[in-house]
Amino acid sequence: MGLLDKFKKKPGGRKTAPETEEYSPGGSAIYRYQTPEKQGFRPPEDVCVSMEAVEQHMDHIFPNRGGFVYHEILSDLVHIDVHILRPAGEGDCYVLYTTGMSDLPMHLPEEIADREDLKYAELYMLLPGDWNVGEENRTAQDLPYESFWPIQMLKFLARFPHEYQTWLGWGHTIPNGPDYTPICEGLGFGGAVLDQLTLVPPVKTEDGKEISMLMVVPAYKEEIEFKLKYGMEGLSDRFAERKLPLVLDIHRPNFCEDFHEVLD
Repeated sequence: MGLLDKFKKKPGGRKTAPETEEYSPGGSAIYRYQTPEKQGFRPPEDVCVSMEAVEQHMDHIFPNRGGFVYHEILSDLVHIDVHILRPAGEGDCYVLYTTGMSDLPMHLPEEIADREDLKYAELYMLLPGDWNVGEENRTAQDLPYESFWPIQMLKFLARFPHEYQTWLGWGHTIPNGPDYTPICEGLGFGGAVLDQLTLVPPVKTEDGKEISMLMVVPAYKEEIEFKLKYGMEGLSDRFAERKLPLVLDIHRPNFCEDFHEVLD
């Protein structure tokens, strides 16, 4: 079963952005979702209106790379593309990022509904230079799943806030279902954490839009639950202490392996 299907298996919740009074011990609001009701095909209102600004931003931060794009053939609600920037040299990494997520504003909770700096976002990941990212003029689905899952994760999460009428921001954690199902066979990661690093600052568009660039960090169950207990500040301290690699390392240790509390 693919990541998309497993992520959708979340119990409770509702079709619209939930108004929740449920909070973790660390003060994080907890949202629970179920698969939205089918609403038929909804063509995107705009197709990648911020794409050029995001592309220029990423090319400035990661210069002299070249690359290609996995274009979405059929788009519902928003048009999500995944851009691949090649390594700049030997020992360098791939940069993957989305466009299309920021075509529409996210659905912020009422208490922060006026925060223009939180309404728009795109996602990115850094993959090792020997990762199989496929080839130009091919489809991502041609890849074996052990190579494809980061692309699928980016696509799913980029559409998630619009599909579920919610939002994603710094410190949000997304478990892969209630049981933290491994995101790929043989891996220990059971979900993802969204981080906002100075590595990639927000994008400023000509029309005044600010687009957050959120790094997707595949995470272990204990890391996600540690964040729920101690907040993203606590998890960030643990990541810094243990030197979380910016480039995905599927063999990295669980940095919260000593966390065994059972959260209600």
